[in-house]
Amino acid sequence: MEDIFSGFYVLIQQVVRLLQFVGLPVFTVLFIIGLLFLLTAGKNPIRKRRGYIFAIIFGVGALLIAYLPVITHMFGNSTPAVVDKNDDIVGMVDSAALLGPNLFKGVWYVSVPVVFTMFYMGMLMRSVAGKNPQRKRLGIGMMIFSPIVLGLAYVVPILTTML
Repeated sequence: MEDIFSGFYVLIQQVVRLLQFVGLPVFTVLFIIGLLFLLTAGKNPIRKRRGYIFAIIFGVGALLIAYLPVITHMFGNSTPAVVDKNDDIVGMVDSAALLGPNLFKGVWYVSVPVVFTMFYMGMLMRSVAGKNPQRKRLGIGMMIFSPIVLGLAYVVPILTTML
């Protein structure tokens, strides 16, 4: 009976490991997309709501994926079980582990041109705004927040490798 539970614990540990290897990069990328939705929403309530939902749900999800196993292990009084060599689950998790760095590299290669385009669109919008104060504010906001988004796209992969 104890062998069944030890196999189940190994399965749970491998599922948590898979979530941390694959889920954390996916959730942080969707969090950055939510921030981009918020920055470019203007007065569009649908984009604003979508940005808020993405930023809140995927930001909290990324934090939960990163820290919930540590918190449960710290407050649970169990010792880690001895892991047997179960090639099927371990092979699946290890093969998916390469997805995270490649995903962040892809996000970096996509975010740099998007952010620079957003900056230049903000400059263009600011210069052709005329007497429309909302367009002026939107252009200035795009110009100010595009370096912040670029910094987030650069810092988030570095921070997640430290977890």
